[in-house]
Amino acid sequence: MKSEVFISELHDIGKLADVKALKDLGIKLSGQTFQNFDFSQLNISTPSSPSWYGQYSNEIGSLTSTRIPEHYLPDVLLTSMADELSSAISRTWSGSKKFKERKEKDELVAKGLYVLWNPSFYDKEEERGNYWAAFRTPDELRKMFEFIDECKNPTDFFERFGKNLKLTAEDKSVPFNVVDLFTHLELTGKIYRILKKHSRVIKEDDKLYLEYLNKRVQTKNEATGGRIDQPNQRGKWIFRLIFCYVRFPQSFSRLQDLNILKERVKIIRAFSENENTRDYVLFFTDDFMCLFVPREEEAKIHEMLEQFREDRFIIDCEEMEAELSLLTSSMKNAYCKFHNSSTSRYLKLYEKRVSMEPSPELHPNICDSCQMEHGEEARKEQVREYLCNTCKRIRDMGEPAREYAEWKGKAAWMKIALDQKCLSDRIDALFKEYVDNSRVMQSVDVNDKNKLKESFRPLAVQMAFVKDYEQLLREFKDKIYEIEDAEGNQFFTKETFLYPIDDYNEFGIFKVYSGEAILKVIDTFTNLLEEYFPKCVDNSPIKLAISVAHVKYPYQEHWRFLSEPKETIDIQSSPAELILNVKQYKTLREKIGKENVKLSHFLHRLADIKEKTDSDMTVRIEVYDKDNRKKFPVILELLEEGLTPKQILEYYNLAREEEIHE
Repeated sequence: MKSEVFISELHDIGKLADVKALKDLGIKLSGQTFQNFDFSQLNISTPSSPSWYGQYSNEIGSLTSTRIPEHYLPDVLLTSMADELSSAISRTWSGSKKFKERKEKDELVAKGLYVLWNPSFYDKEEERGNYWAAFRTPDELRKMFEFIDECKNPTDFFERFGKNLKLTAEDKSVPFNVVDLFTHLELTGKIYRILKKHSRVIKEDDKLYLEYLNKRVQTKNEATGGRIDQPNQRGKWIFRLIFCYVRFPQSFSRLQDLNILKERVKIIRAFSENENTRDYVLFFTDDFMCLFVPREEEAKIHEMLEQFREDRFIIDCEEMEAELSLLTSSMKNAYCKFHNSSTSRYLKLYEKRVSMEPSPELHPNICDSCQMEHGEEARKEQVREYLCNTCKRIRDMGEPAREYAEWKGKAAWMKIALDQKCLSDRIDALFKEYVDNSRVMQSVDVNDKNKLKESFRPLAVQMAFVKDYEQLLREFKDKIYEIEDAEGNQFFTKETFLYPIDDYNEFGIFKVYSGEAILKVIDTFTNLLEEYFPKCVDNSPIKLAISVAHVKYPYQEHWRFLSEPKETIDIQSSPAELILNVKQYKTLREKIGKENVKLSHFLHRLADIKEKTDSDMTVRIEVYDKDNRKKFPVILELLEEGLTPKQILEYYNLAREEEIHE
């Protein structure tokens, strides 16, 4: 049955067709859009659903076009705008005339999608028998047209062809082949629906217009404007891109306060999945959202995020407000470039905070948890506190990690985190490396290379990275319970490694029976990091923090440490702190083993020297002693590889514990 819904994501379904394979089978194609396709080749009629007309989006730039029925023109034009914006905020400069000519001749085409943080991804998928193209035969192509006519919603499209979409580059030319088609179409669909939601179709004097905030347009360029180097092509439609960092004011003094993590996960996901707000959210994690929204006059950000404010969450926002063609995820770079140019076009950058203001009235009893509102007295186990209604509601949600309260001895609080700002910088560095080192790019002009690197925009790649990050978290959780000890027994159970918040896979608490328990957790993390993000092992935006202490150690001190990781691996075992990158950790894990008794004695002596003198220099003098250099060359090697005496000794102190007694 023919669908009557316009699905903008389907405009690029033709990119899943293997043009070469189809031509070899006698099907004549003019590219990866099918508005000019001769359907008699397949003995079928032209599709007629609204979504079919999305095939014209690459050539329809005006509401005056007569190529398609007038009723579908606004949707097609908005799709064209959304497609262009999706590429603009996630791709890069299109190139010089010479570069474009080479690109059009397919001289820069590379095999498959290139994943910046995992370059071997596509080859591995091919080895598993997966292939990017969904349509390689006339029968499969026939089914593609049937699907365009019958598809009811974007979810059906992504579920049916998701694997193919994730293996297909949105643009198959180097260095643009870093964005998968799945992510590009997600962006396009969301932007299309927001543009449609906040604009209206007007017909006046037999002319068709789209209007947004009293700004009428008939052409795409009128709405979006030109590039930054086209000062006279000003766009009429202004929108905003907002990075939202969701924080909370509460301190963790009781286990029930962990419910604030549950509440944050719940409210971000509710906002990101709610039918009325989900398309504003381009992507999100459990503490971050990237929003595409209209101007404040159309949608006030404080009102949109009212539920966050009511629940006492604090949202620090980085906001770019600009003409559509100037809107980019490289906010600060674009802002500097824009204000160094002589143009009268519109682009502004803001930093804002969205939060509930503290009560202006002074009360003798302020909430002990958030310290933002008047608190009512609450007692538990002879302890008196004052809690506001919000913090009391959070406490009343139950007691996560109830088993932890019964533990004795030592335990570790563990937090995996994704630093979005570090991620953006790392992606940018990896893209520059790709431009410089790709075999296909070696014949490209140096000036073109530099412009490509300078104008890179990371948002779509960032979206794809987050998906792989979430997969890493899920696999880490599964693998924790697969760890075995030397006798082949399960190391952790769900009673000894807790995930207190359902579906919040960044945070766990586990029993610490030995230093080896901590090392096995770190091994699991580093192995997955190397598997999913081999190019991000150095300067990783994904960080692991572990705080080890007696179970009675103050919860807020655990969380304070977990919230501020300094390196990829950051371990606190009060009062010591061990800060390592993955390479340093792997080196220490390999070279300092418990089986070397003499080395252990020497390290123990160094630890005593360090404790008594608190001097790295004294430790180095002992290491560089002639006899010690001969006996223990491994320590000298570690120092020469850049490890400090403190790192070596703190690692040794952590690893040497055979058993941590209760």
